[in-house]
Amino acid sequence: MIGRRTAPRVDVDQLSADLREFARRLDGAIADLASGDGAPPGFDARHFLAPGVPRVRPLLVLLSARAAEVEDARRDVDPAAAEHVAIAAELLHFAVLVHDAALGRPGGRRRRVARALLSRTVGFLGGNHLTLRAMELVRVAPAPEILGDLVEAMRDIAEGHALREGCRGRQPSPDEALRIAEHTGAAIFHFACRAGARLAGAPRPVVTALSRYGRHTGLAWTVADDLVAFDGTLPVDGPGGLEDRLAHGRPSVVLSWATADDPGVHAAAIAAAQTLDPARMQALIDRVRATGALRQARALLVREAWAARQALSSLPASRSRDTLDGLAAHLARVGGGPEPAPEPDQGQS
Repeated sequence: MIGRRTAPRVDVDQLSADLREFARRLDGAIADLASGDGAPPGFDARHFLAPGVPRVRPLLVLLSARAAEVEDARRDVDPAAAEHVAIAAELLHFAVLVHDAALGRPGGRRRRVARALLSRTVGFLGGNHLTLRAMELVRVAPAPEILGDLVEAMRDIAEGHALREGCRGRQPSPDEALRIAEHTGAAIFHFACRAGARLAGAPRPVVTALSRYGRHTGLAWTVADDLVAFDGTLPVDGPGGLEDRLAHGRPSVVLSWATADDPGVHAAAIAAAQTLDPARMQALIDRVRATGALRQARALLVREAWAARQALSSLPASRSRDTLDGLAAHLARVGGGPEPAPEPDQGQS
């Protein structure tokens, strides 16, 4: 039995001292904004925050801004504005998580527990509140294009939610699961990296390169997180863990590929979600591992990590670019694949 691999995460030791300090106080800032004025009655963001894990999306904003700043930047990055946009990216992600918690999986035990804390109406109102707070934060950014980028990300997320609702009651096909991932997790990474480049006033080729990096890294992150939930012995509970994924009925590219290979996987997933019984969850993991789903997910992960690193190759060397590159390389290792090396950029956009 292969042991559980480490979940994708940012290596805080590779960050500069000021970014480590920002990561340290980020949870408090997000909790204050999420639960402050304008929050609907009964909505307590602290029930759904998972402290102690470095938050990748805000750090992507700041790292992208610094990587873009050294490449013919047209303005100095305002640290306060950059932090506001960085927090906005996490609030957008948080809004997606609250929406997931409000929907849940019908009949699941975690759904009943979540409903004791968050009604469906309060969940949707809470998600709207978080999105509005994100818009308020980016509205005063020195680059007005960032607000348009945020609206574009919101459209992507809405389309992802619509795709997910269209699959209610059945397992999404592999193509549908990938499209949902592209319209949710990858869309937020895309926004974070693009917004960072905008903050620096970077020229269009740099904005495009960092946007491509964000899109590919976002999909790789989603797939890596999915792989860790199913690759090995029973994972512990927690955000992104198997219990959390099953209880919320969150679309999974691994489950979609496994169900395409073995239709009985869908029934096993429902049985595990209804009780969250460790024996049933382990049986689901074993059944998924007997299919070709993990191999297909690893192959996709390596391709996306390669594309992300290639997107950075047109940027000049800097500590921030190296940190972004290292994150993409780490994602490939999470999936158990070889570390991809970037190739010279061919001017793709």
